[in-house]
Amino acid sequence: MHWCGVRNCSNSSRLADFEASRPWYLTFLQWECWDECDHFCMWHVVRLFEYNGQEIPQFHGKWPFYRFCGIQEPASVLFSILNGFVHYYMWQKFRKSVPNCPFSVIWNIQALLSINAWFWSTVFHTRDTPLTEKLDYFCAFSLVLYSFYSLCVRLCSSPKSWVPVTVAVPFLSYFIYHIYYLSYIRFDYGYNMKANVIIGLLNSCGWMLWCYKHRHKPYVWKCATSVLAVNLLLLLELCDFPPWKFMIDAHALWHLGTVPVPFLWYSFLTEDCLNEMNVLGLCINSVKKLG
Repeated sequence: MHWCGVRNCSNSSRLADFEASRPWYLTFLQWECWDECDHFCMWHVVRLFEYNGQEIPQFHGKWPFYRFCGIQEPASVLFSILNGFVHYYMWQKFRKSVPNCPFSVIWNIQALLSINAWFWSTVFHTRDTPLTEKLDYFCAFSLVLYSFYSLCVRLCSSPKSWVPVTVAVPFLSYFIYHIYYLSYIRFDYGYNMKANVIIGLLNSCGWMLWCYKHRHKPYVWKCATSVLAVNLLLLLELCDFPPWKFMIDAHALWHLGTVPVPFLWYSFLTEDCLNEMNVLGLCINSVKKLG
């Protein structure tokens, strides 16, 4: 590492030669001279481990991946893009199928947060920097927390506008605290993981209980299947292993596995919203008749 830095990064003349010799996409993705040295030395060490028949270690807490046009984790980038596209596609179908109503607004916001989270996942896996890491983590947490919030609103089953606003106050307060703590006090990976796991489990348990209570509805199986699928796929995160051919690891497979889930989830949301609108419409008509 030191040898590479002295040879390429030690003065303005050598830096100018380095800048002139590298492809434009590395400049665009901000691969600086010392970053390139770190990348070069990592692969030198990997080859030494392979030559000696030893297990490949992680570097800076991450597995080594073959870089493609400056993209650090091409498979995770591709699968993140696919997830974002599927969410956008199904969201457009949802908007066309469900008229504007208080319930649809909740799910429209969730769709936007999902697309935003997958966008920053794409950016982070393209180029891992302290900034892109934080944006990926924060946007992923915003989706996890909002998903739990949307469950709470759905459990209220009330179209009154003050209900979502009232329920949102503690969630928004905690989200602000979470971002503040990780940004200004300590970027604690363990705390962030625990927060996501606990909220995710509460959300999953809540939806499964809701599904059991409403099991008579013909579309509820779509919700239960979506929740179970996501939780089963999360096991991949626990089964970490070195990337196959330095391209695909457990995290990339987790991203691949979540691609089909939105098809079921948005189909469930569409049918549930339309059903609730019919029920509320019948209730309103009944009240008018009694009046």
